[in-house]
Amino acid sequence: MESKLLNVGTHEAGNEFESSLRQAFMELEPRLRPPFSIAIPTPQEYSQLNHALLYGVLTEPQFAKIHVKHLHGLVSDGYALFVSLTLRVVLELYNKLVDSVKQQLIWAVNEIVGVFGVGFDGLLLGLLRHTDLVHVPEFRNIWKDLVLDPTTFGTEGFSDVGQLYSTRTSSRYFLLRVTPEMELQLRFLLVHVKFRHLKRYQTWFAKKFLFEPERETLIVDMIRFICCAHHPSNEIIHSDSVPRWAIIGWLLSSFRKKYVEANAKLALFYDWLYFDERMDNIMNIEPAMLLMVCSMPQYVGMTQSLLEFLLLLVDNYDQMHSYTVANGVSLAFNSLVTKGVINNVDTLTSCDALSPFLKERLKKLLSSTNETLPHQLCPSRLPHCSADASHLETPASHPKHEPAGA
Repeated sequence: MESKLLNVGTHEAGNEFESSLRQAFMELEPRLRPPFSIAIPTPQEYSQLNHALLYGVLTEPQFAKIHVKHLHGLVSDGYALFVSLTLRVVLELYNKLVDSVKQQLIWAVNEIVGVFGVGFDGLLLGLLRHTDLVHVPEFRNIWKDLVLDPTTFGTEGFSDVGQLYSTRTSSRYFLLRVTPEMELQLRFLLVHVKFRHLKRYQTWFAKKFLFEPERETLIVDMIRFICCAHHPSNEIIHSDSVPRWAIIGWLLSSFRKKYVEANAKLALFYDWLYFDERMDNIMNIEPAMLLMVCSMPQYVGMTQSLLEFLLLLVDNYDQMHSYTVANGVSLAFNSLVTKGVINNVDTLTSCDALSPFLKERLKKLLSSTNETLPHQLCPSRLPHCSADASHLETPASHPKHEPAGA
């Protein structure tokens, strides 16, 4: 029986989960039409009926309401199994779903929310991972009000968007910035791929996710995900697996559009701007620091570009809270030194290859805030800084950009 759920190529292997849904539907189809049995199903029968009903809801829109009524009369677990199966469809199959099935999926989710099915919140989050929310008018208007007229929300104690800037965001929400498939492949690159083998995996990843020009904007989301949602263990950090800074450097070298490149750099440095070591994680700011340090001296242009952008952010990102931003960046540098990510700030301020103007600006920033940076502390744990830079090729054919290097 041909799949009614997925767009599958002629030579493409079938999906095991989709097959289980389809098989359950085929076996139980006569029982999915009224009148329904009033017998209490066994656990195995209950599971199979949930599989079959979900397949029916998604592929038979003309009978969808009947299938849902059947589910209402059958359910004995608060819809938990049906919700978990629907979430698997969202996380594992969404990108290949037939368009009509995607429409039915939205309808089914709405039905689940209407009965407060167990786990519906996780289902909604999973579905949101497939949407770019900034283009939804309602969300764009919310952001506009947050910035320009925060009193619109009528929330006691909230009067300025700067309060949100200084509030830590749970790492769970950064998962919404990438699709489940992107998350899976990025984690594979960062955990299982050795630095010396990176080149061929880069080529595969770029063809799958970055080959089309309009997909450049995805890199911004990928960088936020890598910085804030993927924190490797010490074992991975000290292994020869590809470090986070190297993947980010590779991604940064791929842009055609300057405004997208600026957004990607902002994604990399955003956590520096309001950094507070009492609540923020050092791993969120580590990749930017290591990328700047490890790009020297072979690709000092990358270091200079990033440092220049960071200093521009300090002056221009939030002029109403400029001191807060300057102090946050200074605190970030301080934490990176005290935690041993770098040996000292002299790595940047004493580099002969960097612009004297930038070095002076950095020194002035660090000396004008309240924190005094130590110049020599514990040994650095910089990984792979002498690795062969030939692994860091651009994800698309843009030879004018040098890779980040290492």
